[in-house]
Amino acid sequence: MNTAKSANNNKFNPGKIVIWLQCSILIALVFFRLLNEQFESQAESLVYPFCCLLCGLTVWSFWSWYILTKSLFNPYLLFFLSAFLFNGGQALLEVFHLNENGILGDWGSSVGLLSDLSSAGILNALFLVILGLVSLHLGALLSLETVKENNSLCSFDKQAFISRSKNSYVIGRRLLWISLLPAIVTLQKTISIVISSGYTSLYASENFFSATSVNAAPDILAAFLVPASLFLVAGSKEKPKGRLISATIILLYAITRFFLGQRNQAAMALIAFAWIWHQLIRPLPQTLLLGTGSLMVFVVFPLIGAAREAVGNERLSINSLLETFSSINNPGIAAISEMGGSVLTVFYTLQLVPNDRDFQMGADYLYALFTLVPNVFGKLHPSVARGLPSNWLTEQVSPYFAASGGSYGFSFIAEAYLNFGWVGAPIALALIGFMFAKFTLWAIRSNDPAKMASVASFLSFFLFYARAESSIIVRSLVWYSLLPYLGVCLLNRSSSKKLAR
Repeated sequence: MNTAKSANNNKFNPGKIVIWLQCSILIALVFFRLLNEQFESQAESLVYPFCCLLCGLTVWSFWSWYILTKSLFNPYLLFFLSAFLFNGGQALLEVFHLNENGILGDWGSSVGLLSDLSSAGILNALFLVILGLVSLHLGALLSLETVKENNSLCSFDKQAFISRSKNSYVIGRRLLWISLLPAIVTLQKTISIVISSGYTSLYASENFFSATSVNAAPDILAAFLVPASLFLVAGSKEKPKGRLISATIILLYAITRFFLGQRNQAAMALIAFAWIWHQLIRPLPQTLLLGTGSLMVFVVFPLIGAAREAVGNERLSINSLLETFSSINNPGIAAISEMGGSVLTVFYTLQLVPNDRDFQMGADYLYALFTLVPNVFGKLHPSVARGLPSNWLTEQVSPYFAASGGSYGFSFIAEAYLNFGWVGAPIALALIGFMFAKFTLWAIRSNDPAKMASVASFLSFFLFYARAESSIIVRSLVWYSLLPYLGVCLLNRSSSKKLAR
């Protein structure tokens, strides 16, 4: 008995080994920075090694997660990939010497209005990105290990699965009734604006937070369209009609968003739909996933990026699109370079904070919670009136661009630094990694279609958080993910009471 117990205690645990290695990497990074007094003075020679380090640690993150979960197609790694491409895409190109003018060299003339893109500044931004992604992954690994210790895979209950699938389908159908007409109206209005004035004209129109009272209702209801389709497909394993309706809606939605130039919204909806289909309906071949992903990154994204300012007939002309695509020099490199340009927000945040703006000490996260309240009072939502980090940064870097409604976006890594500095940012990012991975594992290990639909719905918004701030994700989590799941839970309880009578 004691021998068996001792053998069990000494059993090889790869999860703990990976966590200790991840902690060692984090500690080594911190000590290297603290002990290297000439860190910034050696910036020019350190930029390339740190680009290689960032890419190497990304490969390690994917490999370590796969070793522990045997899965590469899951929400956490999808977000990690998004975080790497938006915050480290420039480093990836630099490793293979694909930046003709050096890392961020092509961006200096367009947005470098605050200060020169110095090697020291770029190195600091790279270091913060590395520190942030290592901390994020550490939090996710800790979450995975706690789930392993406290929860085994739920035993499959066919009757419960059928009941939950049915109720997920019902909720998806009801959400579809609520959101379809507002979505059609909203998209038609948006299409008219883009055709007449181009993509950037959308920045000048009312957005999700600036519209108030009755004007806010269509956008709020329209945003339920993608979650409706995801809950619908989650309950459609035995309903071919439901799968067809859901797939058609997602495809039309994505095509419309691509036409408008809103690549992120189209791609996130497609990715979330593909993941839940892979989990609940039928596993998708790896070749299909890789081929579709490559097509989007190397063809669709650069084409839309180059053509989205077209207006009128040019926007509808196939010949015009082909000419635009043929004029792009290295489309794949252009797409990754554009995505990786979001590291500029990290660069400028480090330049401005705390020199020109104090650390916010969590205030941005607190105001993000206020976005749960609909825009029913005042001219602006309080979170917007206070000033979103993306708006603040754009105003500092390019006041003219900000005045025209433009934005350079932001970064969840830059937001963590803006609030808590070098010491607190890794802690905040580790918590984000822990909570998101926990949320993902809560669904995957449950055999519950409603939970998976809830995670997929959140994923269809959350992937953009890699290049944004927390104000965009609170509503998506509570309104568009947890509330539909709560609706399924209420239906499950109602069904159980009926059966008990």
